[in-house]
Amino acid sequence: MSTQQAYLCRAVSTITALFLLSLLGLILSADENRHNTATRSLAQHLRRLRALLAVCRTGSTSQAAKLLPLSQSAIARAVRQLEQDLGTELFLREARGMAPTKEGRLLAHRTARALVQLETAEAEAERSSGGREPRARLVKGRFAGACSYRHLLAYVIFCETHSEHLAARRLGISQPAVNQALRQVSYMLGAILYQRTSRGMRLTESGEAVLRRIKLALHELRLAEEELNAIAGRLRGRIIIGSLPLSAGMLVPRSIDRLLARHADLHVTIVDGTYDALLSQLLHADVDVIVGALRPAPVSPEIVQEALFTDTLSVVARRGHPLLRQPLHGLGDLAGASWIAPLAGTPARDAFERAFLADDVAPPPSPLEANSAVVVQALLLDSDRLALLSPWQVQRGVASGQLAVLPVRVRDTAREIGLTMRRDADPGMGLRLFQEEIRALAKEEYIS
Repeated sequence: MSTQQAYLCRAVSTITALFLLSLLGLILSADENRHNTATRSLAQHLRRLRALLAVCRTGSTSQAAKLLPLSQSAIARAVRQLEQDLGTELFLREARGMAPTKEGRLLAHRTARALVQLETAEAEAERSSGGREPRARLVKGRFAGACSYRHLLAYVIFCETHSEHLAARRLGISQPAVNQALRQVSYMLGAILYQRTSRGMRLTESGEAVLRRIKLALHELRLAEEELNAIAGRLRGRIIIGSLPLSAGMLVPRSIDRLLARHADLHVTIVDGTYDALLSQLLHADVDVIVGALRPAPVSPEIVQEALFTDTLSVVARRGHPLLRQPLHGLGDLAGASWIAPLAGTPARDAFERAFLADDVAPPPSPLEANSAVVVQALLLDSDRLALLSPWQVQRGVASGQLAVLPVRVRDTAREIGLTMRRDADPGMGLRLFQEEIRALAKEEYIS
């Protein structure tokens, strides 16, 4: 059985009888029904996508009706409406049944992956709750099979704003509608997702797990939109790149320049931050990929690392620094200088300390630490401080004559620069194109 078939089987098998919950009132109030977004998201078709998935799995609306508590006509109507809204044919109607088109297979694949994330949300909420669910367990898999896009969106926005009132304002609905949606999400999951304290709302462990899985599910449906556009010849997608400080210099900017020169309709966002912050965003699908120094071993089994090239560090100073006129034999000659050290606990700091120890010199104490390449270079330009930086980071500063690399051998600072991604990710077209560009650039410019 192929990976795609496995996803389809797993997702569809949990859907049986779950629509009964929606018939029992698991729909947001009329206030919510008035909510319109400027651009209809594919995720808003979640219920129709379940019908499409069942038809893909069984090959006909009549067989799909045996999996779902819906009539054959209701399933056929859902598929037709989905085709009309998307403006594309999703199935070829043949005498022997319905065969999905390329677009239909793509949607089924992404829908299956999204539903797997929602199933996992329920399993993780159950494990995290420690058996303290607010009510008796209901049908297993009910959340993946019964939740709507409005449930998912209301929960995500509530978690971002920490307020029902603010969530209602962002969604353009009433606060009671948000409250109803949140209660329904908790009911479907059978878990307490958040607690109200004197300091505001606090997510429980179950709530954190559910938030992450919902974001991953919505990410899959966003990628489906991107891939449908690509099939239609319109490459319109969004890539969010996490860029680690003190790592890759011009690697990310030049890769993006090359990418946008070929695909001007792509939207690229660059987010910088610490490794821990970016890793959390990566695991929540708020970032698609992290570029920078790799860890010696992945810090989570849910990520995978890809090395692009090996980087080393050099001693960098401002142009005209007094030490440029002195004979230097090693870092021991510089131990008494004023240094800008990387933040403690980072690979850059480890390399900083290793370099001095390799010359049998104690790492110099530094009252100044910085984790931003821009800040470090600004500090160098206005002082006689020194810093260990990658030659690639200071390429432009050296070329313009503002910075200089001291002729000192620096040992044991090799570190791998590369990509960090989610292990189970199935990248969209935009991210795949970025990966191709950055791999090619690394090979051309950074690997000697």
